[in-house]
Amino acid sequence: MRRIVAWCLGNRPVVILFALLFMGAGVFSIFRLNQELLPSIEFPSVFIVTSDPGANPAVIDRDINIPLSNALNGLPHAQHVFATSSQSFSQVQVQFNVDSNTKDDLDAVNQRLGQVQLPAGAGKPLVQTFSFSAAPSIIYSLGAADGNLSRATLEAQTVIAPALQGAQGAAQVKVVGGEQNAITITLDPVRLAAHGLAPFQVTQALQAVQVDLPAGQSLNGNRVVPVEVLSAVHTAADLRAVPLGSGQPSRSAPASIVTLGDVATVQEAPAPVNGIARTDALPSLSIQVIRDPNGNAISLSNDIHSRVAALHLDPSDRLSLIEDSATGIRASLNDLLLEGLLGALFAVFAIFLFLRSIRATLVTAVSLPTSVLVALLGTAIGGFSLNILTLAGLTIAVGRIIDDAIVVLENSYRHLQKGEPPRLAALNGASEVSKAVISSTLTTVAVFLPIALVGGIISKFFVPFSITVTISLLASLLVALTLIPVLVSFLLERRAAPAEGRRDWSHRVYQPILGWALSSRLSKAAVVLAAALLFALAVGAVASPLVAKNFFDFGNTEQLVGAVSLPAGTTTEETSQQLRSFETAAAADPGVKLVQVTIASSDFGGYSAGFETNQARLLLLVKDKHQAGAVVGRLQQKLNELYGVGNGQIQTASFGPGSNRFEARASGQDEQALRQASDLIVAKLQQDSEVSDVQSDLAAAKPQVSVDVDPKKASAHGLSPRVVAQVVAQALSPMSLGNLGGGGPPVSLRLDPSFVTVDRLSDLPVGPGAALKDVATISTQTAANSINRRDGTRLVAVSAVINGTDTSGISQRATALVQSVPLPTGVKLDTGGTSEEINQSFQSMFEAIGIAVAIVFIILVIFFRSVVTPFVILVSMPLALIGGIGALLVTRSALGLPALLGVLMVFGIVVSNAILLIDFAERARETKPTHDALLLAGATRLRPILMTAVATVVALLPVAVGLSTSGGGGLISQSLAVVVEGGLITSTVFTLVVVPVVYSLIARRGRVGAIAAIHDLDVDRAG
Repeated sequence: MRRIVAWCLGNRPVVILFALLFMGAGVFSIFRLNQELLPSIEFPSVFIVTSDPGANPAVIDRDINIPLSNALNGLPHAQHVFATSSQSFSQVQVQFNVDSNTKDDLDAVNQRLGQVQLPAGAGKPLVQTFSFSAAPSIIYSLGAADGNLSRATLEAQTVIAPALQGAQGAAQVKVVGGEQNAITITLDPVRLAAHGLAPFQVTQALQAVQVDLPAGQSLNGNRVVPVEVLSAVHTAADLRAVPLGSGQPSRSAPASIVTLGDVATVQEAPAPVNGIARTDALPSLSIQVIRDPNGNAISLSNDIHSRVAALHLDPSDRLSLIEDSATGIRASLNDLLLEGLLGALFAVFAIFLFLRSIRATLVTAVSLPTSVLVALLGTAIGGFSLNILTLAGLTIAVGRIIDDAIVVLENSYRHLQKGEPPRLAALNGASEVSKAVISSTLTTVAVFLPIALVGGIISKFFVPFSITVTISLLASLLVALTLIPVLVSFLLERRAAPAEGRRDWSHRVYQPILGWALSSRLSKAAVVLAAALLFALAVGAVASPLVAKNFFDFGNTEQLVGAVSLPAGTTTEETSQQLRSFETAAAADPGVKLVQVTIASSDFGGYSAGFETNQARLLLLVKDKHQAGAVVGRLQQKLNELYGVGNGQIQTASFGPGSNRFEARASGQDEQALRQASDLIVAKLQQDSEVSDVQSDLAAAKPQVSVDVDPKKASAHGLSPRVVAQVVAQALSPMSLGNLGGGGPPVSLRLDPSFVTVDRLSDLPVGPGAALKDVATISTQTAANSINRRDGTRLVAVSAVINGTDTSGISQRATALVQSVPLPTGVKLDTGGTSEEINQSFQSMFEAIGIAVAIVFIILVIFFRSVVTPFVILVSMPLALIGGIGALLVTRSALGLPALLGVLMVFGIVVSNAILLIDFAERARETKPTHDALLLAGATRLRPILMTAVATVVALLPVAVGLSTSGGGGLISQSLAVVVEGGLITSTVFTLVVVPVVYSLIARRGRVGAIAAIHDLDVDRAG
């Protein structure tokens, strides 16, 4: 390494030029990095949605979900197949191994689907996957203040969407919902019977006139001319005049041509396109902008907003911004700039207090912008985006990347104090600590490597974070061993050494303590036992309820989401009407800025799914996100008052992995046993005050009319059960007849609803002279509102919301409650939700920590060529847990994934300090006894260890106190920084005392006077 440093000092202009080039490239990369809220992660699941209008859950389950489950079971890498049957919809989710390839999974699912024969009435299965990049980046709501949503829909489709198409980074602009003109043909059974016609004749006549077909080609001289046959039916009036056939002749008049207008009402009126939506009580639709996966969220946002500002809309339009992912990115960037700059200033000031030299301080400060800009350059080259995780990595890295430069500068500064010229001092100073600096940086980098190896959701989320930190640390190492020596030779001058015997306050405090600790076996045993006791207390705190444990917390957001469930069977119109009372109450809340309600819509943002007409989705924006919790409390109380406890829920929106959900699942074949188990589990969970909104997906049941056709009676009237079923289906379910004239409004045919109510259904004509009651038995039963299966087996899920920050502890207690329930025979139970996610993620993180320790040990063995010395250095790792856990207790923070990342990071940092101390002691033992070598190492390395520790602590202070958490990145960094702060403070103290004691107990005594290759091992009493 000495040759490399010497080359750099001999080519100083080249080194400075390359440093400037790298910094310039880093600045340039900032403007080319894709910026998004979260990494583009594809979740390992394939979703299949199939519609079958009019089919009840039992029919969906029998005809669609069971065949699909059987076909999809056994796919490669598939873990489970979940199927949900609801009214008119089938939803199947194939859950794959988290590390499987989504494209391969999708191909495998499509191949199996091609082998399944679905009912004739079922639509084509919609196969989709979900990723953050597929979710809308920007969502606007367009409300119609004049109540004319059809006009607003037309304006959105012809004015707004075309204006937003082509925006920088936009992949798609969608108009979701709204209204369009539709023609509804309502048949009158009385008039049909009077003319001797049946509904199927009307259907045949209407299908016959809907013509828009290419008929072929015709010759026109020497040219071929295409011929197209079109229908003359283009308006509602044309439809009324469509002939249906000859009516029955009467005594007074012969048979005449019967038209559609004679037997039906033809009405053209606005109809919902995809459910009902209202924003601030106004009928509304959504305009969604999907970002290109390679697009920049901030550039897209700026372009979209400028285009929206240039629009000239109808005065009755109310265009509201619902969501913009660039807002979180901008906030996180502000967090990085504020916390990073403040942290850098604090660190630089701390260095100045130690060195008392402006020039020396500036030399060290150079490593900060250089390393960060190189990290940004590496992030861009690696194809990663700038998101809240990479930003959190950069923010956290600010506290560590200055350490290598401090060690090199401090050692060079010490050589300057000995009277060496600047260039020689820079060469000797950097060369002496190069081994320690390289090994410490590599060990810090090594602790993040296992995150990519353990796989799972941990890798998907935190690999960008780890790579960003890794690149910044390697950049800081490069800067410390190349640029810092050059700047030392340029900017610093030879300095006089402090007076002999003069010691600063740190040495006056530390050296007597270290001397006592190394003085006898009794003192050594006391130090080791004290450290072991504190470590045991920290581990005990983690295992106890004192330290709250959760999965992932992005903190507060200005978005609230919720749902309301009315009694099963409630119509869309009735659900819409009942939700108006909540809309009024929410709009009157002083903390609410916007209220949006969506009913019977299949659009869920990044994917499509089935819906229930008795359920409504809520989305609210609050004025101050820090007051979101209080707003949630008030609105939840209002929901309970309006719809009953458990029928309405609202909470702050979560944009990452969930953190407050508990779920217990019972499986079996006997439906009655499952219902009994569900009731028992619900009752048990309702006893727990720490969970709320306990619901079972089997609890909701609705009345169902059962028509049992008698084949003999049907045959006596010239009918079959299938024909009767088709007649009933046509009478109850509107039939789509396509679009009028090919491109006109949609046309649907239905029987007058007043003639097919439950009490009049038995009189429905099903054939000549035959009513439904003549061929079938009609009864009313109670049926499940939905049917769930897992891997083909019936499944009942009981879910609850966890209240409190200790989600793991609450989840474990809820699990114990559920497991105490005496279940009926044949029912199996398992729990999931937050508890399952926490356990799996913590297991992955513990595996990563174990692998990290092994990798660090291997690196240390390579550098020190010893097994004993690395073992001593590793002692500093558990010592860091003492302060890390203590910091969580003091700040009342939860132990989640970000905090565990902090444990990994603090492991790397504390090992660096131990390496610095033991490396010097190893070299000193070649000329001195072990006791004297440790005293010398402690005295000499005290200042750089304290400088790096204090610089890191003060650099992370703005992050740890949450100075600015307007973006999600700040919140991720905060819990991570708290652990690093606490762990570094205690481990620094223990490293300076416990590590020398352990080393003295294990290492062999050195031989005095061996090799004189170590330069100037005089005691620097002034540090």
